[in-house]
Amino acid sequence: MRFFMTFFQLNKVSIRQLLRYGIAKAYNVLCVCLLSIISSSALHAEELKMLALVSDRSAASMVTGAHQYLADQAEKNDVSANSSITIRSVSQLNQLTNTEIQQLINQHQGLIVAGVFGESVERLLALKYQTQQPRFMLNTDRRLMALHQDPQEGNVADLSKKQRQSLMASLDKSHYLTALTKKQAQWPQFAYWLQARAYWQNRGKENLGQLFTWLEKITMTKPGASHEKLLSQAANILPLQPIRFYWQQQLISITELKAKIAKNHVNPEDNAKPVVFIVDHDTGDQPGQWQLHQQLCQSQWQCVSVLAGWGKPSEQAIEVIRSIASTQPLALIALQDFVIGGGEGREAVTQKFKALNIPVFKGIRVTELSALAYQLSPTGLPSDSVHYRVAMPELQGVSQPHILALASSAKLDTATGARLSISQVLSKEVGRLQARVNGWLALKTSENAEKKVAIVYYSHPPGRHNIGADNLDVQQSLWQILQQLKAQGYDLGPEADFPKSAEALLDLLQMKAVNLPQDAGALNKMAPLINAMSVSEYQGYFDRLPSIVKAEMIEGPLGYLHANVKFYLLEQGQEELAQLPAIERKAVLDALLENIENTSVDLHHALDGIRHKGRARALDLLAQLTEVYRELIALTRENSAVSTEQWQAADALKTALIAMQIEGIRGWGKVPGKTMVWNNEILLPGVQFGNVFLGPQPPRGWELNEELLHANMTFPPPHQYLAFYYHLRAVFQANAIVHLGRHSTYEFLPKRAVGLSASDYPSLIIDSIPSIYPYIVDGVGEGIQAKRRGIAVMLDHLTPPLATTELYDGLLQLRQLIESAEAASNQDTKKKAIKALRHKIKVLNLTDELVASMDEELQVRGIGFGEVDDDFLLHEVGHYLTKLQEDFMPLGLHVYGKNWQQDAVDTMMNSIEKGELDLSDTQRDAIKRNLIKSPKSEMSAFLNALNGGFVAPGKGNDPIRTPDALPTGRNFYALDGSLIPSQLGFSTGQQLASKARQENSVIDKTHKEAVILWASDAVRDEGAMIAFGMDMLGVKPVWNRRGILKSLQLVPLNDTRTERRDIVFTTSGLFRDLYAQQLAWLDRSVLLALAASKKVIERDHPALISALKAALQPVEHMLEQQKHDFNESLSSNMVASNWLREAQALLRSNGNISAELLGRQASYRIFGTAPGAYGAGINRLAERSGAWQERKQLGETYIKRMSHAYGVPSVSGEMGSNVQVLFRQQLAHVNNTYLGRASNLYGLIDNNDAYDYLGGLNLAIETIAGEQPESFVISHANTKKLSIEPLQSALLSELRGRFLNRQWIQPLMKQGYAGARTMGSEFIENLWGWQATSPEIIRSWVWQDLKAIYIDDSLEIGLDEFLQQKHNVHVQSNILAIMLVAIEKGFWQADQQTQTELAEKFAKNIVEHGIPGSGHTHANHPLYEFIKPLLPAPLNAQLAAVLAAANHTPAGDVGSGVQHIQEISTEVAQQNDNALKDAAQESLPEDATETSDETSMKSDYLFLGLVFVILLLILAGYLRSRRQLATLEH
Repeated sequence: MRFFMTFFQLNKVSIRQLLRYGIAKAYNVLCVCLLSIISSSALHAEELKMLALVSDRSAASMVTGAHQYLADQAEKNDVSANSSITIRSVSQLNQLTNTEIQQLINQHQGLIVAGVFGESVERLLALKYQTQQPRFMLNTDRRLMALHQDPQEGNVADLSKKQRQSLMASLDKSHYLTALTKKQAQWPQFAYWLQARAYWQNRGKENLGQLFTWLEKITMTKPGASHEKLLSQAANILPLQPIRFYWQQQLISITELKAKIAKNHVNPEDNAKPVVFIVDHDTGDQPGQWQLHQQLCQSQWQCVSVLAGWGKPSEQAIEVIRSIASTQPLALIALQDFVIGGGEGREAVTQKFKALNIPVFKGIRVTELSALAYQLSPTGLPSDSVHYRVAMPELQGVSQPHILALASSAKLDTATGARLSISQVLSKEVGRLQARVNGWLALKTSENAEKKVAIVYYSHPPGRHNIGADNLDVQQSLWQILQQLKAQGYDLGPEADFPKSAEALLDLLQMKAVNLPQDAGALNKMAPLINAMSVSEYQGYFDRLPSIVKAEMIEGPLGYLHANVKFYLLEQGQEELAQLPAIERKAVLDALLENIENTSVDLHHALDGIRHKGRARALDLLAQLTEVYRELIALTRENSAVSTEQWQAADALKTALIAMQIEGIRGWGKVPGKTMVWNNEILLPGVQFGNVFLGPQPPRGWELNEELLHANMTFPPPHQYLAFYYHLRAVFQANAIVHLGRHSTYEFLPKRAVGLSASDYPSLIIDSIPSIYPYIVDGVGEGIQAKRRGIAVMLDHLTPPLATTELYDGLLQLRQLIESAEAASNQDTKKKAIKALRHKIKVLNLTDELVASMDEELQVRGIGFGEVDDDFLLHEVGHYLTKLQEDFMPLGLHVYGKNWQQDAVDTMMNSIEKGELDLSDTQRDAIKRNLIKSPKSEMSAFLNALNGGFVAPGKGNDPIRTPDALPTGRNFYALDGSLIPSQLGFSTGQQLASKARQENSVIDKTHKEAVILWASDAVRDEGAMIAFGMDMLGVKPVWNRRGILKSLQLVPLNDTRTERRDIVFTTSGLFRDLYAQQLAWLDRSVLLALAASKKVIERDHPALISALKAALQPVEHMLEQQKHDFNESLSSNMVASNWLREAQALLRSNGNISAELLGRQASYRIFGTAPGAYGAGINRLAERSGAWQERKQLGETYIKRMSHAYGVPSVSGEMGSNVQVLFRQQLAHVNNTYLGRASNLYGLIDNNDAYDYLGGLNLAIETIAGEQPESFVISHANTKKLSIEPLQSALLSELRGRFLNRQWIQPLMKQGYAGARTMGSEFIENLWGWQATSPEIIRSWVWQDLKAIYIDDSLEIGLDEFLQQKHNVHVQSNILAIMLVAIEKGFWQADQQTQTELAEKFAKNIVEHGIPGSGHTHANHPLYEFIKPLLPAPLNAQLAAVLAAANHTPAGDVGSGVQHIQEISTEVAQQNDNALKDAAQESLPEDATETSDETSMKSDYLFLGLVFVILLLILAGYLRSRRQLATLEH
């Protein structure tokens, strides 16, 4: 009581004040006052307080040492027994403000910082420290050495870089004590620090206890004491053995280990057992770590735990393993993070892995995430740890990551205050990894004739026209692989059943191995020829799936959410929650509530604009359900149990909402669904040759449910998708599954980004089967996703040979006219040539492209294109043609494992030499050798992987700019994300940003520009586009000595940089997953740019000071490091001026918004799809041209899908939250958009990502603002030839240079069906996407030229006949359909004759050869209604018969077909599943069954009720405060 009286007197706090401010305010005042008392109190003379700040991983070890120290002092019973130790882990620091950390440090006389990296480093550096306080920085970020302090007064700042490296170099652990003594003699001024580091590095409770004893001695030493004497009194160090081996969990010597593994010393019963090495850090045998070894070491293995110190000892440990002679199969699980052997030993260890040739897996312990928190995490593995837990191990070929242990519920150590998260082993995940290891070992031990291999190829949209992969001839590649498997002794069945050629193989695939979900007639013919799965068999498998997966499959995202809430509030999660400490319990419930809110917002947006009769009622039900969820969580927070009746209310609302059968809300329904179902069996297309299966990847789902394309939701694959892979695993019993070529869809299925659990869809698909994935070497961005989420071993393959562009026909004539004009001997000749040149430009429809490329100069001169003088025209047209000739194009397609012809090698080498690299003869010869041997390396790696071998890592990239990507056939990796942007990448980005500012001025005071971020280009250009965005903001990175980004710095404005541009970033799903930390750095860059005008906003707009402070919190620690006055004018800082305007608008729209939320929302600048979702949705809609009528629908889809905010995580909103209103506000003011292209292979029309993201972004801006922005393509594949082109000229020059050029077409014709598919299902399909998003660029003349070349063969190369050949005709049908859709939607103003010609040709193809598949040709497409009037009656009748057969469904069957928007918007669709609806209505609470007409009346009652509840809360709070104050008084 006396304490509290003193407290109130000192701080002048009265009971009345407490009442006036309320109990919450009083609590805050109490905390502040307590801190002030503590910080101002003098320590007793005999008391010593020591503080240790330590990584979460090492916190338990540090606590063990502290306990040892305290026990020793208590046993001595001396004065210093009053000493205390405080320990805080990094995760604890993260929950403190800088002020709180400062107070913590001030309260202690000695400080140890150990193993601290990341953001905490900047925060610690920004604090102030006592001059006499001893401070040891041990094995931490080297920047923290600046804080080192002890009586020897050694100052790291006085040392050169070389001296610092010498001082901090690791000691020889085999002669540690001798090395330590020598080092202390060499560096006497750092002898105390070296002693402290030695205690830390050798770990063990004795050494760590002596670490505190040593800090005590240093702290209590009087000035002038002898350093030598003190050092001699230091306790002996007990050296930690740098390498320890455990055989079946028993410590063993290397000699004994080798003897046990040697064949003549193995027990007969163990002779067949494989040996599995588990390589861990040297702390792996400590409590909380060793349990993982115990669970991994199952009886079917002979298990060797290898504990090795960082760096050299780890390399030596791998060498011991390499040197072991064994006839038994071996495997290795790496639990070490970063790279084994450290930076210096990385390559040596990789070579040892190659020599071992055994499968190597990555096991992960996550110490900062509990099991309950992990289940709610959309990212899985914390994004800030991906680079050292996953990306860096990939540099050594260590892949297939599995999270094996998470943090248990944290416990507070009473002696030190440290919160300890002991590792909790995940038994199910350990079992998954064990099964995976056994799968790879089976490949190693089985005879080839016994192995079963399933090869899956891509086919999207599904159909006969679309068997293929990116720049790979799938048909010929399959043939090549089958021949090699046959040669290696694999069982390919009877010779009589095996195809005689690649063409015969394609015939079989077209007959049995294509998905035709919307063609009932084709399914009827195919069903007797292929595998099928009965409903009961699939139901048996489905019933064994996790309950949350089953809920989502049947009931969609709402079902998933409902099951999740039920798990946490009523099932197992409830029990686990009850056992958590209050702070962790709150965090989990907060995450669950955030999940509910985000899903509710997403579902609301999915319902926005949908044409459904019950839309209003659905929104009302959703609002009620969301509120019930909130109430249930509120009950749980108060430790009140959720009753059965309360849950039934939620259940009834959920059931009623799902019963409305709204696409995007519901799931796929009960087993077996509708996709590829015939006669109540799930059809599974494919062909089987003995033990080898070939089949198409199943439809993903959006092909069949068009409304899903408009919904802003992630959704699971259909039932047939799961059934197909279940068949491969359980029925066919595949030993390995191969996905051939870029890219599959299973790695893009929903849920966590990295570190997947058993319930994530990619894990369900691949299970424990070894996954082998041949993938194009220049597709690393998406390939890394396939590697991590597909749990796959990658085998990169060559691109096609690349050649520079040759001019042809009209373009060649232009060049000749220019040369004639320039060589003319008199003016008359020159004038004639120029007149002919101008005419030719008009004939070729080149005017718009030239105007776009000359726009800046035309504006400067103030003239139009027709007024351009002759010399300027000659220069510009010549420049246009020269640039065209410098671009590269692929010649044909690569065949996996097939050697290149000499001319292809020469062409590629010529292109490499024309790239940006200056090569010596030696380098050129080495590159050529690697190029020549690449196909053989690909096939060797493939066969080695099927033998359970190690696939060596390699640097994937564009071979022209990065010849180190050769030879192919390696398990590629990407540049470590912590190095992006690199200094080289930033230099490129700076140059491009400077060019962009010069060429594109600020338009108005609300001016914004948008930058698109792609993962693949970030890999190629080392982050140049990230750097571009930073430099536009006026911010530059600060790197540490290892090239890792550690901070940011404001770039001052000057004469050359007159303003800070406001940049909006859109990120692809891949970039979000792979480079989450880069998004955080970009977010900080935006905030730092905002801070440049901090004082101006504070001075002129004081009402926003709190919001500004909240917004700047993520960069608070950086502000003190800036050499800037933060007083920039708002007129020159577009970020600050727009933030101010947007904050004011938010405040006007919601006066009750908190300062934290206001500041954060006004600063959002980074947007992407929802966590777990990929693609902007435009490409899927474009492919399904029957799914939309107006372009505005595409724009709205982009906005819905891309409206999730990303950046630095904050308390005011989880990253990935849907903020559609804010996204719209940002897009409304974007004037310029930028897309970077860093590949020599990929352009704008050869893939669907370019129009998906850039075309979609431009269309979204048009949808909001009424017109498209100025759009630019940044070309930086060659850093010596950087350029920024208007989208129009970039797009059309690529079209002319490549796709209308016989140089590109003819090599594809030589490759048959695969070449035809590349023309029709890739090029023209992607061109159609640009048509839909950018009609002002793709004009009618484009389609006329396409028809002339691809239908009428104007190039006279036999292209029309080629596209009529055999299976190529399906591609031609698709091309014709796209052309007709372009006419039907009004994009192509074709004359009547052209329309009739195209319609008749298309109809005849369908009648004679059938429907190609989904996309533009399925039987219910509106196209067929459009062409009816164009066809003669007999042909119309024949076509109608084909379409009727395609739409036929057997009596009593659930059918297989598409659901259209038109179907689900009619009353008929409302009447589906009436019984379910009636049941749901009966179970609903009375108020939930009211119609939407009564909503406003209910809202009035709701408002009155809300007021009443608030009054009750106020009264309760008052009474509660009175009771608490009464307690204080007594």
